[in-house]
Amino acid sequence: MGGRPLSASRPEPGPRPVPKVPGQARGGAIIALLATLLTTPAAAQVIPTGSPAADILLSQAIAEHRVFLTCSALDPLTHRQILTNWQKDTAAAVAILTTHNVPPEAITAFTTAADPKALMPAEDTPWAEVKGLCDTHPDWQKTYYEFNLTILELKLPEVFP
Repeated sequence: MGGRPLSASRPEPGPRPVPKVPGQARGGAIIALLATLLTTPAAAQVIPTGSPAADILLSQAIAEHRVFLTCSALDPLTHRQILTNWQKDTAAAVAILTTHNVPPEAITAFTTAADPKALMPAEDTPWAEVKGLCDTHPDWQKTYYEFNLTILELKLPEVFP
């Protein structure tokens, strides 16, 4: 029985150290949200509006509606309702942004990123990818119908001075 003693070849028991990942301490949710946005078909982005809180709300609503619109696509009635409500909410958001003198290029970037065609997967997207997105959000319908989502018409006015 030569070699090193067992205690020398195995680490001491106890909690494992948590690896340091840049941006994961406080901004992990924001980084995850931005990663979701950057993987949209058009990779559309929100241009800063002058209010970081507004930028976060816009990005969050876009990410949420990417899931809602995509996952409701096989249920025409639900999809139509979500689409109609999203179009009303984005129109209200544009009016609020305009009222608060947000630069026109930021408003255009938002409307481009929020366009339902930009949020839905391309027609040639493999079903497995679409199903994969919806599988990562199994409660999307409950979230939507319980209004546990970002409604820009209600939230945006709160973030502007």
